[in-house]
Amino acid sequence: MEAQYAAVCQSIDTLLAQLQQEGILDEQFSQLMALQDETNPDFVAEVVQLYFEDSVQKIERMGAMLATSPAPDFKELDQLVHQFKGSSASLGAATIAQLCIKMREGCQTSNQAMCAALLGQLRDSYLLLKGKLDMFMALEHQRKQLLAAMGR
Repeated sequence: MEAQYAAVCQSIDTLLAQLQQEGILDEQFSQLMALQDETNPDFVAEVVQLYFEDSVQKIERMGAMLATSPAPDFKELDQLVHQFKGSSASLGAATIAQLCIKMREGCQTSNQAMCAALLGQLRDSYLLLKGKLDMFMALEHQRKQLLAAMGR
């Protein structure tokens, strides 16, 4: 069982290192993980779950706003993108935060085509991140089950 536990921990470390190398996550995610301890063992899982729920709503709202004819309220869209950038940066979702910065430039110049193109990239980046973090969450769950089975 110790070997299984070590293998799961290694898989988690490898996955997180890969995500950092690819620029999908940054050091902020590691800092969140450092906040997790015995008194709050599900901290990262809870933060990630809240981020997923919040992000889906924000991305859908941005899409609805950009579909507005003749043009969206760019000031309102900019505020929404700013919120998404903040929550993404807080999680450590570096790629998404960078795309939000570019999209805010599109909002500030009222460039609907640029914003729509960046929203497509945001969606793709979000889906990639979600897939990778779902993998992380599954490994983390497995790690906790093994710890419990070992009586720790």
